[in-house]
Amino acid sequence: MTTKKYLFVFAIALLTMSGLTVAFNRVVDPFWYFRDVSIEGLNAIKPKFRNYERYVKPLIVQREQPHALIFGSSYAEIGFDPLHPALTTVGKSYSFALAGAPWEMVACDVKFAFLKDANLHQIVLGIHLEDMPKINCNASIEKMGTPDLRAFLFSYDAFEASINTVLEQHKQKPSHTLEGLYFYTRGTPATESRFREYFAQHPSCKFESAALHPLAADRQAKDKELDLSGLQELVSEAIKRGIPLKLVIYPRHALLLEQEYQCGTRQARWNELNQVADLVKSTGSGLVEVWDFEGYHAIGTEPISEQSGYYWQDPRHFNFEMGNIMLDEMFGLNPAQLGMKINTENIDARADIERRHRLQYLTVHPEFLTHLTKLLPNR
Repeated sequence: MTTKKYLFVFAIALLTMSGLTVAFNRVVDPFWYFRDVSIEGLNAIKPKFRNYERYVKPLIVQREQPHALIFGSSYAEIGFDPLHPALTTVGKSYSFALAGAPWEMVACDVKFAFLKDANLHQIVLGIHLEDMPKINCNASIEKMGTPDLRAFLFSYDAFEASINTVLEQHKQKPSHTLEGLYFYTRGTPATESRFREYFAQHPSCKFESAALHPLAADRQAKDKELDLSGLQELVSEAIKRGIPLKLVIYPRHALLLEQEYQCGTRQARWNELNQVADLVKSTGSGLVEVWDFEGYHAIGTEPISEQSGYYWQDPRHFNFEMGNIMLDEMFGLNPAQLGMKINTENIDARADIERRHRLQYLTVHPEFLTHLTKLLPNR
């Protein structure tokens, strides 16, 4: 074989292999970018998506132009089902929430959607009561909106991910739905262990567990002035664009609430919630609502064991069964019983109702404090 013929055959073989690799990656679609081929046993389960969702989800939003979007961290990604009727009635819906996303990332995701999703007509935004400052998102938005097809089709990472996707079809459960809902530890046992681990890592204060008492009262909490300039920016933009915005304060299991009562710090939360409510009130618009769902109700006090929880995966991650109830109430599909639409006029009443429900619950369920004592780390 001549050198010229050898090089020709080698080039053809190289092109053929490259083409087959691209075709393989395109069909398997390990990062769930193309989303048009789903074959049971080949690529229906995407075990690599969760590691790349921060790169893929913005591109999905930009390409598919959903009418309703969910934003936030893993709490929103796990707790709110994009296929809930309250969201799908306006059109296509998707969860743009991202696991582990700090406020800086969430704010940029919302700004990205404002600029890139012309169909956006409804937003559910999960937030923590914490500083939410203004963020310069120009660089992030530019990067999010520029897909690198080489990364999805030609890269070694894509090829390796495609092979692993095929090999793991019968070994892995789906991590997400097509619409972006995250399952996390849903359906897995050891719920109580996850609670215990959380309390060990996030002690509220240094009280002695033996001193737990149902009459523990709030001290006068020192007001903390939150930086809400970034939230103000998003709220103003939503109003400017005529997009209804539901702000949801992430609920937590009552065992966490009880820690705050025992530490005498519960009032601080109401003070911070009042600042968010005051921000919304200052806009004078009915497009933006603030919702609170914490409390000593049946869902918030769900008994925890080593079995998988129905409503809770750990003290902060709630399942979409709870999220469905929350969405029902926020969008008026059911009367508000679990939660309340918050404004500056009803926060004190909301706090008083919770305190009354707490005392009623602890009177009937003294085992609740005993359980909390067992979950707290030894001091």
